[in-house]
Amino acid sequence: MGGLIALAAWLAATSAGCGEATPSEARIIGQTGVGPREFNYPRGIAIDARRGQMWVVDKGGRIQCLSAAGEFVRGWRVPEIAAGRPIGLGVAPDGRVFVADTHYSRVMIYSPEGELLERFGENGAGPGQFLLPTDVAIDEDGFVYVAEYGGNDRISKFSPQLEFVLSFGGPGAGEASLRRPQRIAMDDGGLWVADSCNHRLVHFDRAGRFLGAFGSLGDGRGALRFPYGVGVLSDRTLVVCEYGNNRVQRFSRDGTSLGAWGGPGRRAGELAYPWAVGVDANDQVVVVDSGNNRLQVFAGLDPRAWH
Repeated sequence: MGGLIALAAWLAATSAGCGEATPSEARIIGQTGVGPREFNYPRGIAIDARRGQMWVVDKGGRIQCLSAAGEFVRGWRVPEIAAGRPIGLGVAPDGRVFVADTHYSRVMIYSPEGELLERFGENGAGPGQFLLPTDVAIDEDGFVYVAEYGGNDRISKFSPQLEFVLSFGGPGAGEASLRRPQRIAMDDGGLWVADSCNHRLVHFDRAGRFLGAFGSLGDGRGALRFPYGVGVLSDRTLVVCEYGNNRVQRFSRDGTSLGAWGGPGRRAGELAYPWAVGVDANDQVVVVDSGNNRLQVFAGLDPRAWH
Protein backbone atom coordinates (compact mmCIF):
# COMPACT_ATOMS: atom_id res chain seq x y z
CA MET A 1 0.00 0.00 0.00
CA GLY A 2 1.09 3.58 -0.46
CA GLY A 3 2.49 5.70 2.35
CA LEU A 4 -0.76 7.56 2.99
CA ILE A 5 -2.75 4.34 3.17
CA ALA A 6 -0.17 2.79 5.48
CA LEU A 7 -0.31 5.82 7.77
CA ALA A 8 -4.10 5.77 7.78
CA ALA A 9 -4.12 2.06 8.62
CA TRP A 10 -1.71 2.61 11.52
CA LEU A 11 -3.74 5.50 12.91
CA ALA A 12 -6.99 3.58 12.56
CA ALA A 13 -5.58 0.58 14.38
CA THR A 14 -4.12 2.69 17.17
CA SER A 15 -7.02 5.06 17.71
CA ALA A 16 -9.56 2.24 17.67
CA GLY A 17 -7.83 0.59 20.59
CA CYS A 18 -7.66 -2.73 18.81
CA GLY A 19 -4.40 -3.86 20.42
CA GLU A 20 -4.56 -7.37 21.83
CA ALA A 21 -2.90 -8.97 24.80
CA THR A 22 0.73 -9.96 24.39
CA PRO A 23 1.13 -13.76 24.09
CA SER A 24 2.84 -15.76 26.80
CA GLU A 25 5.89 -16.21 24.57
CA ALA A 26 7.04 -14.70 21.27
CA ARG A 27 10.45 -15.54 19.84
CA ILE A 28 12.08 -12.81 17.74
CA ILE A 29 14.25 -13.63 14.74
CA GLY A 30 16.31 -10.96 12.99
CA GLN A 31 16.86 -7.24 13.14
CA THR A 32 17.32 -4.25 10.84
CA GLY A 33 20.23 -4.56 8.42
CA VAL A 34 21.53 -6.07 5.21
CA GLY A 35 23.62 -8.91 6.60
CA PRO A 36 22.71 -12.53 7.30
CA ARG A 37 19.60 -12.86 9.46
CA GLU A 38 18.92 -9.13 9.05
CA PHE A 39 16.05 -7.60 7.12
CA ASN A 40 15.12 -4.51 5.17
CA TYR A 41 11.30 -4.57 5.35
CA PRO A 42 10.62 -8.29 4.86
CA ARG A 43 7.39 -8.93 2.96
CA GLY A 44 7.06 -12.61 2.10
CA ILE A 45 7.66 -16.01 3.68
CA ALA A 46 7.47 -19.64 2.60
CA ILE A 47 8.02 -22.53 4.98
CA ASP A 48 9.53 -25.79 3.80
CA ALA A 49 8.18 -28.15 6.43
CA ARG A 50 9.84 -31.18 4.85
CA ARG A 51 13.31 -29.73 5.29
CA GLY A 52 12.74 -27.62 8.41
CA GLN A 53 13.56 -24.34 6.68
CA MET A 54 11.92 -21.01 6.00
CA TRP A 55 12.48 -18.62 3.10
CA VAL A 56 12.06 -14.86 3.49
CA VAL A 57 12.15 -12.10 0.86
CA ASP A 58 12.67 -8.46 1.79
CA LYS A 59 12.47 -5.06 0.11
CA GLY A 60 16.13 -5.17 -0.79
CA GLY A 61 15.42 -7.99 -3.24
CA ARG A 62 17.18 -10.46 -0.93
CA ILE A 63 16.03 -14.03 -0.40
CA GLN A 64 17.27 -15.68 2.78
CA CYS A 65 16.96 -19.28 3.90
CA LEU A 66 16.78 -19.77 7.66
CA SER A 67 16.66 -22.92 9.74
CA ALA A 68 13.61 -23.68 11.87
CA ALA A 69 15.57 -22.21 14.78
CA GLY A 70 16.11 -19.00 12.83
CA GLU A 71 19.77 -19.46 11.94
CA PHE A 72 21.05 -18.21 8.58
CA VAL A 73 21.61 -20.99 6.03
CA ARG A 74 22.12 -19.21 2.70
CA GLY A 75 20.87 -16.28 0.66
CA TRP A 76 21.03 -14.39 -2.62
CA ARG A 77 19.56 -11.39 -4.43
CA VAL A 78 17.19 -11.35 -7.37
CA PRO A 79 18.90 -10.09 -10.54
CA GLU A 80 16.84 -6.91 -11.08
CA ILE A 81 15.24 -4.48 -8.63
CA ALA A 82 15.16 -1.13 -10.46
CA ALA A 83 11.45 -1.48 -11.29
CA GLY A 84 10.52 -2.91 -7.88
CA ARG A 85 11.08 -5.80 -5.52
CA PRO A 86 9.43 -9.21 -5.09
CA ILE A 87 6.75 -9.53 -2.41
CA GLY A 88 5.95 -13.24 -2.32
CA LEU A 89 7.41 -16.71 -2.69
CA GLY A 90 6.59 -20.38 -2.38
CA VAL A 91 8.46 -23.67 -2.02
CA ALA A 92 7.72 -26.75 -4.14
CA PRO A 93 7.72 -30.28 -2.70
CA ASP A 94 11.11 -30.87 -4.35
CA GLY A 95 12.60 -27.80 -2.65
CA ARG A 96 12.62 -25.38 -5.58
CA VAL A 97 11.91 -21.78 -4.60
CA PHE A 98 9.34 -19.84 -6.66
CA VAL A 99 9.56 -16.04 -6.41
CA ALA A 100 6.74 -13.68 -7.38
CA ASP A 101 8.85 -11.04 -9.09
CA THR A 102 6.04 -8.53 -8.76
CA HIS A 103 7.15 -5.53 -10.78
CA TYR A 104 8.64 -7.62 -13.59
CA SER A 105 5.38 -9.54 -14.21
CA ARG A 106 7.00 -12.95 -13.86
CA VAL A 107 7.79 -15.84 -11.57
CA MET A 108 11.40 -16.94 -11.12
CA ILE A 109 12.33 -20.46 -10.05
CA TYR A 110 15.51 -21.17 -8.09
CA SER A 111 17.20 -24.30 -6.85
CA PRO A 112 17.46 -24.53 -3.05
CA GLU A 113 21.08 -23.41 -3.45
CA GLY A 114 20.10 -20.22 -5.26
CA GLU A 115 20.71 -21.14 -8.90
CA LEU A 116 18.19 -19.48 -11.23
CA LEU A 117 16.63 -22.42 -13.10
CA GLU A 118 13.92 -20.77 -15.19
CA ARG A 119 11.31 -18.04 -15.26
CA PHE A 120 7.83 -17.75 -16.71
CA GLY A 121 5.22 -15.07 -17.34
CA GLU A 122 5.11 -11.74 -19.09
CA ASN A 123 3.22 -8.48 -18.72
CA GLY A 124 -0.39 -8.64 -19.82
CA ALA A 125 -3.93 -9.76 -19.08
CA GLY A 126 -4.07 -12.88 -21.24
CA PRO A 127 -3.76 -16.52 -20.23
CA GLY A 128 -0.43 -17.10 -18.54
CA GLN A 129 0.37 -13.39 -18.34
CA PHE A 130 0.69 -11.29 -15.18
CA LEU A 131 0.44 -7.69 -14.13
CA LEU A 132 1.65 -7.59 -10.53
CA PRO A 133 2.08 -11.12 -9.12
CA THR A 134 1.97 -11.22 -5.32
CA ASP A 135 2.36 -14.83 -4.26
CA VAL A 136 3.02 -18.38 -5.44
CA ALA A 137 1.80 -21.68 -3.98
CA ILE A 138 2.61 -25.20 -5.19
CA ASP A 139 0.47 -28.20 -4.33
CA GLU A 140 1.69 -31.74 -3.66
CA ASP A 141 1.09 -32.70 -7.29
CA GLY A 142 3.29 -29.90 -8.58
CA PHE A 143 0.56 -27.56 -9.83
CA VAL A 144 1.50 -23.91 -9.42
CA TYR A 145 -0.92 -21.14 -8.33
CA VAL A 146 -0.02 -17.47 -8.81
CA ALA A 147 -1.91 -14.53 -7.29
CA GLU A 148 -1.79 -11.11 -8.93
CA TYR A 149 -3.39 -7.68 -8.77
CA GLY A 150 -3.15 -4.47 -10.80
CA GLY A 151 -6.39 -5.08 -12.71
CA ASN A 152 -6.13 -8.82 -13.27
CA ASP A 153 -6.86 -9.54 -9.58
CA ARG A 154 -7.01 -13.29 -10.03
CA ILE A 155 -5.39 -16.64 -9.35
CA SER A 156 -3.83 -18.48 -12.29
CA LYS A 157 -3.09 -22.20 -12.20
CA PHE A 158 -0.23 -23.84 -14.13
CA SER A 159 0.69 -27.47 -14.70
CA PRO A 160 3.90 -28.94 -13.26
CA GLN A 161 5.38 -28.24 -16.71
CA LEU A 162 4.35 -24.56 -16.26
CA GLU A 163 1.62 -24.72 -18.90
CA PHE A 164 -1.36 -22.45 -18.27
CA VAL A 165 -4.42 -24.35 -16.98
CA LEU A 166 -7.00 -21.77 -15.89
CA SER A 167 -7.63 -18.49 -14.06
CA PHE A 168 -10.28 -17.72 -11.47
CA GLY A 169 -11.40 -14.94 -9.14
CA GLY A 170 -10.89 -12.12 -11.63
CA PRO A 171 -13.17 -9.16 -12.45
CA GLY A 172 -16.66 -10.28 -13.34
CA ALA A 173 -16.52 -13.42 -11.17
CA GLY A 174 -19.39 -12.21 -8.98
CA GLU A 175 -19.08 -13.19 -5.32
CA ALA A 176 -15.74 -14.82 -6.15
CA SER A 177 -14.19 -11.59 -7.52
CA LEU A 178 -10.93 -10.61 -5.82
CA ARG A 179 -9.29 -7.25 -5.09
CA ARG A 180 -5.55 -7.55 -4.54
CA PRO A 181 -5.28 -11.22 -3.62
CA GLN A 182 -2.17 -10.98 -1.49
CA ARG A 183 -1.43 -14.51 -0.26
CA ILE A 184 -2.42 -18.11 -0.95
CA ALA A 185 -2.43 -20.97 1.57
CA MET A 186 -3.00 -24.57 0.44
CA ASP A 187 -4.88 -27.15 2.44
CA ASP A 188 -6.61 -30.45 1.83
CA GLY A 189 -9.80 -28.66 0.85
CA GLY A 190 -8.26 -26.39 -1.77
CA LEU A 191 -6.77 -22.97 -1.28
CA TRP A 192 -7.45 -19.96 0.90
CA VAL A 193 -6.83 -16.49 -0.52
CA ALA A 194 -6.17 -13.36 1.55
CA ASP A 195 -8.42 -11.03 -0.47
CA SER A 196 -6.83 -7.97 1.05
CA CYS A 197 -8.75 -5.03 -0.41
CA ASN A 198 -12.09 -6.81 0.08
CA HIS A 199 -11.05 -7.40 3.71
CA ARG A 200 -11.93 -11.08 3.67
CA LEU A 201 -10.71 -14.64 3.14
CA VAL A 202 -11.93 -16.59 0.13
CA HIS A 203 -11.95 -20.38 -0.21
CA PHE A 204 -11.62 -22.08 -3.61
CA ASP A 205 -11.18 -25.68 -4.61
CA ARG A 206 -8.23 -26.54 -6.82
CA ALA A 207 -10.37 -26.32 -9.95
CA GLY A 208 -11.11 -22.67 -9.12
CA ARG A 209 -14.67 -23.22 -7.85
CA PHE A 210 -15.79 -20.75 -5.19
CA LEU A 211 -16.44 -22.50 -1.86
CA GLY A 212 -17.19 -19.51 0.36
CA ALA A 213 -15.79 -16.39 1.98
CA PHE A 214 -15.87 -14.53 5.27
CA GLY A 215 -14.76 -11.20 6.67
CA SER A 216 -15.63 -7.52 6.47
CA LEU A 217 -13.81 -4.24 7.09
CA GLY A 218 -13.32 -3.37 10.74
CA ASP A 219 -11.16 -3.71 13.83
CA GLY A 220 -13.46 -5.72 16.09
CA ARG A 221 -13.14 -9.43 16.70
CA GLY A 222 -13.96 -11.30 13.51
CA ALA A 223 -13.52 -8.24 11.28
CA LEU A 224 -10.46 -7.71 9.08
CA ARG A 225 -8.49 -4.74 7.82
CA PHE A 226 -6.21 -5.50 4.86
CA PRO A 227 -5.53 -9.19 5.54
CA TYR A 228 -2.14 -9.73 3.91
CA GLY A 229 -1.31 -13.27 5.00
CA VAL A 230 -3.01 -16.58 5.75
CA GLY A 231 -1.84 -19.95 7.03
CA VAL A 232 -3.45 -23.24 8.09
CA LEU A 233 -2.81 -25.01 11.40
CA SER A 234 -2.92 -28.79 11.79
CA ASP A 235 -6.38 -28.63 13.37
CA ARG A 236 -7.53 -26.94 10.12
CA THR A 237 -8.11 -23.56 11.76
CA LEU A 238 -6.75 -20.49 9.97
CA VAL A 239 -4.33 -17.78 11.06
CA VAL A 240 -4.57 -14.40 9.33
CA CYS A 241 -2.23 -11.43 9.67
CA GLU A 242 -3.81 -8.01 9.21
CA TYR A 243 -1.63 -5.26 7.80
CA GLY A 244 -4.17 -2.64 8.83
CA ASN A 245 -4.91 -3.86 12.36
CA ASN A 246 -1.37 -4.95 13.29
CA ARG A 247 -2.52 -8.30 14.61
CA VAL A 248 -2.97 -11.99 13.85
CA GLN A 249 -6.39 -13.59 14.20
CA ARG A 250 -7.29 -17.25 14.38
CA PHE A 251 -10.50 -18.41 12.71
CA SER A 252 -12.55 -21.54 12.41
CA ARG A 253 -13.25 -22.50 8.82
CA ASP A 254 -16.72 -20.96 8.99
CA GLY A 255 -15.24 -17.56 9.89
CA THR A 256 -15.71 -17.56 13.66
CA SER A 257 -12.90 -15.66 15.38
CA LEU A 258 -11.10 -17.84 17.92
CA GLY A 259 -8.87 -15.11 19.29
CA ALA A 260 -6.24 -12.56 18.33
CA TRP A 261 -2.56 -11.89 18.95
CA GLY A 262 -0.54 -8.72 18.66
CA GLY A 263 -1.36 -5.02 18.50
CA PRO A 264 0.62 -2.03 17.21
CA GLY A 265 4.05 -1.49 18.70
CA ARG A 266 7.73 -2.37 18.78
CA ARG A 267 7.98 -4.73 21.74
CA ALA A 268 7.89 -8.52 21.54
CA GLY A 269 4.33 -9.57 20.86
CA GLU A 270 3.54 -6.30 19.06
CA LEU A 271 3.53 -5.72 15.32
CA ALA A 272 4.10 -3.04 12.69
CA TYR A 273 2.40 -3.67 9.33
CA PRO A 274 2.68 -7.47 9.14
CA TRP A 275 2.81 -8.61 5.50
CA ALA A 276 2.75 -12.39 5.74
CA VAL A 277 2.41 -15.38 8.01
CA GLY A 278 3.54 -19.00 7.79
CA VAL A 279 2.92 -22.19 9.76
CA ASP A 280 5.63 -24.80 10.27
CA ALA A 281 5.38 -28.54 10.85
CA ASN A 282 5.12 -28.01 14.63
CA ASP A 283 2.24 -25.50 14.34
CA GLN A 284 4.53 -22.61 15.13
CA VAL A 285 3.21 -19.43 13.52
CA VAL A 286 5.86 -17.22 11.94
CA VAL A 287 4.76 -13.61 11.43
CA VAL A 288 6.60 -11.32 9.01
CA ASP A 289 6.73 -8.22 11.22
CA SER A 290 7.66 -5.95 8.33
CA GLY A 291 7.77 -2.53 9.95
CA ASN A 292 9.94 -3.90 12.74
CA ASN A 293 12.32 -5.69 10.32
CA ARG A 294 11.99 -9.05 12.04
CA LEU A 295 10.07 -12.29 12.31
CA GLN A 296 8.07 -13.26 15.38
CA VAL A 297 7.34 -16.89 16.21
CA PHE A 298 4.75 -18.29 18.60
CA ALA A 299 2.95 -21.57 19.22
CA GLY A 300 -0.23 -21.41 17.18
CA LEU A 301 -2.14 -24.09 19.06
CA ASP A 302 -1.22 -22.73 22.50
CA PRO A 303 -4.47 -21.31 23.95
CA ARG A 304 -2.48 -18.78 25.98
CA ALA A 305 -1.54 -16.99 22.75
CA TRP A 306 -5.13 -16.14 21.83
CA HIS A 307 -7.27 -13.67 23.75
